[in-house]
Amino acid sequence: MSDNQGEIKRRLQQQLRARAEAQLAHAEPAKAPSPFADELLHELGVHQIELEMQNEELRRTQVALEASRAHYVELYDFAPVGYLSLTPEGMIAEINLTGAKLLGVERKKIMQWRFAQFIADDYKDRWYRHFLQAKQQVGKQTCELPLRRADGHGLYARLDYLYLKACDADPVLHIALTDITERKQAEQALRIAAAAFETQEGIIVTDAQRVILRVNQAFSRITGYSTEEAIHRVPGFLRSGWHHAEFYQALWATVASNGSWKGEIWEKRKDGEVFPVWQTIAAVTGADGIVSHYVGTFTDITEQKQAEKILIVAQESLENNVATTKDNLEKNREETAEINAALNVLLKRRATDKADAQIALSQEVEATIVPFVKKLKGPGTDRLQTTRLIGILETNLKQLVKAYGNDANLPAAYRQLTPVEIQVASLIRQGLSTKVIAATLKSSPETVNIHRKHIRKKLGLDSKSSNLHSYLLSLTE
Repeated sequence: MSDNQGEIKRRLQQQLRARAEAQLAHAEPAKAPSPFADELLHELGVHQIELEMQNEELRRTQVALEASRAHYVELYDFAPVGYLSLTPEGMIAEINLTGAKLLGVERKKIMQWRFAQFIADDYKDRWYRHFLQAKQQVGKQTCELPLRRADGHGLYARLDYLYLKACDADPVLHIALTDITERKQAEQALRIAAAAFETQEGIIVTDAQRVILRVNQAFSRITGYSTEEAIHRVPGFLRSGWHHAEFYQALWATVASNGSWKGEIWEKRKDGEVFPVWQTIAAVTGADGIVSHYVGTFTDITEQKQAEKILIVAQESLENNVATTKDNLEKNREETAEINAALNVLLKRRATDKADAQIALSQEVEATIVPFVKKLKGPGTDRLQTTRLIGILETNLKQLVKAYGNDANLPAAYRQLTPVEIQVASLIRQGLSTKVIAATLKSSPETVNIHRKHIRKKLGLDSKSSNLHSYLLSLTE
């Protein structure tokens, strides 16, 4: 015991005796048989009072200790953070209700569980390194790890731990376990928001008075103004002058009524170039419904506008080409209709000509072929006459084949003659004499001459100088 502690103890004993003697002095004096007995009784009385006072003090101290312990237990169990103690082997030796609730296990069941089983699998090695480091170093340490509750749900926790070695007990690692899931989620949301803020779109954030508070890099890239040149200014310095004041009044009226506006605006870069943007302006309100900020996003649509011009020119050219093509098609349709009409006429005429040719062929066969075939087949035909008839038939057949389907005036001439006259005319055309013709037709020369006269008359050969043979040869077959 140190000197200071001994001095304090002596003072406390002196104070206790003084209070006991004062209390005994107020009591009724007792009669003693002798002075020695009187002194002894006095000492016993003081000692008794001291003991009673000590007992009372002990009782009050016990009540205070119990109250303090209850208060400590209440603070320990229902603290806003989890408290737990781990053995050197990493087993849970003690844990408060908050800690057990964070880990998702009843406190009476979690004792002697290995704390590492609540660490996310990918971070167990990291926890073991921290655990070993805590047992080797002195002082408070901190780490943040993702945990896995007993029900499988995850949380992120901050661990403030201290390894203590008591003189009469095993060393223990005390851990304060704080749930920082919301903070981590908020940090992640901030990182996402920061990444989203630096997009290809220009972004402007203003206060309720439309004074610029922040811009992103895309804003500077598109407009040419740096962050320092833009903040603390109203965005009016970007106006191109192409829009009237009524346009902006209507714009902000829409934001006030609908909470946002979107549309096409022509702005001006720092170098004076006017360019088109597609812009969105949104109002940000607080819990009280009052506007606190405005956020504007915009995209440079210069290339889009240029592409639209190219498309418009291409569309106009295409429409012109289509119109021209329609006109050409209409003309072609009309020409085709005319050609079809002409073809129909020609086909009809061709059909008529074909029918006429077939009729003429039939008539000519009847006139120039059939009679000679009959004569050839008739009785009394000698060898010479047979040869002559075959020659006539061959010549007439060649004429028929050559003339069929062609425009010719010989058949037309034959149509004016009788069948016998056609036979005589065909033989004259072959250059046969009257005598031969008469013999072939088994007729007299006089009859042949009569047929010659009739043929000349029907063909209009009144002049005696006109040679019938030459005339018939001149007719196309």
